[in-house]
This record gives sequence, C-alpha cells and structure tokens, in this order.
Amino acid sequence: MTELSHRAGRPEADPGPNASHPAHNDIDSMDRRTWIGLAVVVASQLMIILDGTIVTVALPRIRDDLGFSEVSQSWVMNAYVLAVGGLLLLGGRLGDLIGRRRALLYGIAVFTAASLLGGLAVNAQMLLAARILQGVGAALAAPTALGLIVANFPAGPARSRAISWFSLGAASGGAIGLLLGGVLTEQLSWHWVMLVNVPIGLAILALAPLTVDETDRQRGHLGIADTVLSATGVSAVVYGFIRASEQSWSDPATLVSLTVGVIALAGFTIRQRRSTHPLLPPRLVNTLPKVAPYLVMLLLPGAMMGMFTFTTLHLQDVLRYSVIASGFAFLPFMALNIGLTVSGVTARLVARFGAARILLVGLFLAIVGLLWLSRIGPDSSFLVDILAPSMVMGAGIGLSIVPANVLVVDNSPEADTGAASGLMQALLQVGGALGLATLMTVFGPLQREDPSGTATGTTILVASAFAGVAFVALAIATFRVARRP
Repeated sequence: MTELSHRAGRPEADPGPNASHPAHNDIDSMDRRTWIGLAVVVASQLMIILDGTIVTVALPRIRDDLGFSEVSQSWVMNAYVLAVGGLLLLGGRLGDLIGRRRALLYGIAVFTAASLLGGLAVNAQMLLAARILQGVGAALAAPTALGLIVANFPAGPARSRAISWFSLGAASGGAIGLLLGGVLTEQLSWHWVMLVNVPIGLAILALAPLTVDETDRQRGHLGIADTVLSATGVSAVVYGFIRASEQSWSDPATLVSLTVGVIALAGFTIRQRRSTHPLLPPRLVNTLPKVAPYLVMLLLPGAMMGMFTFTTLHLQDVLRYSVIASGFAFLPFMALNIGLTVSGVTARLVARFGAARILLVGLFLAIVGLLWLSRIGPDSSFLVDILAPSMVMGAGIGLSIVPANVLVVDNSPEADTGAASGLMQALLQVGGALGLATLMTVFGPLQREDPSGTATGTTILVASAFAGVAFVALAIATFRVARRP
C-alpha cells in the first residue's frame, strides 16, 4: 500500500472483541534472538544520532584544549555533518549491494575506530580527521536500519513495534547527547564524549553477526557519478548555509557554494530519472503524500536542533546554569518522548487512528511547545517558560517520529528500503545542520545587538516556522488522500 497507506491515513475497522488476534501471536512468536538483534540495530542508530549533539556541550573545553578559534570550533560539528550528509545515499546503495548487515558492521567498525582516534586527539587536525571518519562510518551504517527491520520482522504489529523502538533513537538522540555530553565533560573530560562510543561499538560488532539476519544482495552498480553529484550537492549546500551563518548571505563564498550545490543536485535529479539503478528511485518521492514524511524528517530536526542549541546557550550564558544542569533541564522532554514510544502508546494510536493523523497531532504539539518556548528571555522562569513548553514538545516529538517512520516504510517497496532509509537519515542529519545554520543567521545579529538574552526567543519563534511548514504539507497530503474514493 502506498500514498500514506490504508494503515497510515485511514484506520482499519475494529474486528470486534470475539475476533482472533494473529497480531499478538505474531509478536509473541518472535524469538529472543530477533529482539536482541533489534536492540543492536537501535543501539547503532542511537549512537550515530546522539553523536550529532554530544559534542556540543564539550565544545568550549575542546576549543581551549586543542587551540580552536571561536570560528573554527564549529567545524568539530560541521565536519561530521558534511561527511555523513554527503555520503548517506551511497551508504544505502552499498547496503543493497553487499548486504545490509555487512554494511552495518563495516560502518560501525569505521565509526568505532574513528571515535577512538578522536578520543586520543592531541591537536585540532587529528580531531577533525576523526570527525570526518565518524561521518563516513555513520553514512555506511545508518541507512541499513529500516532494511534490517523489514528483513527481520514480518509486516504487522511486530514490525510496527520494531519501528517504534528504532524511532526512539531519532526522537531522543539529540537530547540524550546533550545530557550525556554534559555529564562526561564535567565528571571526566571532553575526550570521553568520543571514547564512550568505543565499548558500544565493540558490543555491536560482537552481537550483530549472532542476532541480525543478513539481507539478500541486490543487483546493480555503485553509481560513482551519481554519488559524486549527490555528495557534492549536499555538502556544498550545507557549507553554503554554514558560511552564511558565519559571514552573510551575500558573501561570495556563500553564493558560490549554494550555486554549486543547486547545480549538482539538479544534475543528480536528472540522472536519477534516467538511470536504471538510481541511488534515489524517483518513485519514492513522486507524489506529495510520499514527499510529506520526508519533509517532516528534514524540517522537524532543524527546529529541534535549534531549540536544543539555543536553549542550552541561554541556560548557561544567561541563566548561569552549569553544563550538567543545562543537560538535565531536558530530562522531562526525554521522559515524555521516550515514555510514549517505549510504552507503546504511540504505536497503539497509530494502529487505531492512522500514522498520518497521529503525526499531525504530534507536529501540532511540537509547534505549540516551540511557540510557548519562544517567550524565553533574561528573566524567564524555568518552570513556566522552559519546563512546561519542553514537556509539550516532548509529547509532540514522541507522537511524531514513529508515525513518520511508519509512513516511510509503508510508502517504500521492500527493494527500496535501503534508498528510503538512506534518504531519511540524510534528511535527519542535513535538516539539523541546515536548520541550525539558518537559525544562527537570525540569532547572531540579534545577540550582537542585545546580548542580554532576548535573541533566544525570536530565534526559537523562527524555528517553529520549520515545524509549521511540515504540518501544512502533511495536512494537505492527508486531505488529498482522504478525499479519494
């Protein structure tokens, strides 16, 4: 089923209390090995997602220790994003060609080795090289997740529950990264925000071959030209936004980078339409109902990354919270977010009302929370102006990521799950980077004009518009599907 799917857009009829429930039997029949394998896949995705934010709170310590300048310190984050965002589609294709479990193992091996290198870094060059290698490993491992879930779990409630657990990493990774990064930096040192990945990576490498079934290899070719175009396009666009946040939108390097990116992506799109083995099959995004979930994956991380970053800065620089205290400020957000997923509440709501409808509710709550948080200022109350809106956002995100993943899976043929997962992960990573860079162009001038803390609220208000665009697109797509006979 496609086009927001029957399950996604229209709830199925209630079979009645006396009907048999093969769904529950299906879940119960899954053996322990399969569920341990799911935990391995989820752990790999959570490690990759939280690596995008775990370094954030350690940046001041890294800057002082390794001699980064105020400007160059941002490349500790940017180097990772550029590598992973530019190579994720290639990672999805490699998983199709060599087997997704094998791609996961290769990617985690590179990521783990790079994390060790970063943890032992003694200069800026060594750390940046490690961050680039982490991005390469993440780009190879991240797109395998949905394909492995589809291969290891039959369609139905078992797969839906597996997708719910997978969604947990995407939904909570950013906040967990901030919390864990603060604790490790304060209690140990910034080196441990890298080294913490090593034992996790080694455990994944040991358990995955024993608990995760390999997928069939698909025929095709790697598509070097397509890879170069997609990597160049994504990297150039991301760099253009980063450059704009550091300089201005009229800066020559910004304009050149954005122009190159647009041209490369246009060339990539043309080649995908003509290719017999495209990296990104056009059928994945050839209608608005299919595009809408991906648009959510692009825009919502940008809003959330901005919220995490600028709220953390406000807590530390304006309200004078410690690094650890600012991380723990997001605990209620995580509790609601994780609770809705782990308890199965979101999955049950999706099964009852449809993924598209629950996603609309989640986006609406996220928008309300962001608008509420935009009232933050130098004299803000933590309970009213930070805690309460963050809990509303936690509920919203907890109701958003699972149905978004369900829509992606339902709209993707099994043969395309590698490409779909690669696109989804690329949008998550790139969306966060582009959103943060865009918001930085808002925050920077306002902060220079008034450093008292008034810039945070306006910046988060702009972030709410990202979620608003996603909500409107999804609402239009859902309305069109509902009107069809």
